[in-house]
Amino acid sequence: MTFAGLGKNAAAMVFLAIAAVVAGLGLYALASVASSPYEPLGTAAFPRAVAIITLALVLMKSLALVRSAVSHEEEPETRRLHLGPAKMLGLAVLYLLALSRTEIDFRIVTSLFLFVATWTMVGRLSARALVVLLAFAIATSVGLDLLFKHFLYVDL
Repeated sequence: MTFAGLGKNAAAMVFLAIAAVVAGLGLYALASVASSPYEPLGTAAFPRAVAIITLALVLMKSLALVRSAVSHEEEPETRRLHLGPAKMLGLAVLYLLALSRTEIDFRIVTSLFLFVATWTMVGRLSARALVVLLAFAIATSVGLDLLFKHFLYVDL
């Protein structure tokens, strides 16, 4: 059994190794957290669950990468494969930058983000679908604004 195909997935394997180290260090640090007599789960329950889930996902993805390297599966073109996530990452950064500006309303920024993000993920849409998407984005952002202001008492 050779793992010649792992060279194509070297970046993914490095990322998975980093994620495993971070999750392992988190579990190591959480081992020193004392349990609370007042809470049944304790203060470290959620971070511990996140670390364990991260390790499980790292293991699953590592096995999938090794399996694909052994079977010599062909991968799609790398540039097209990473173009969508790169667009979404850039869009998320722009969204966060726009949210940090206090003079721009949350509802406007969120409506635009939802509209552009969904359009980016879906691809080509008809004019009617774009109108429906815009209405959905506006309704969602207004709904989120109402939820945060009236139920969670957080003014966005």
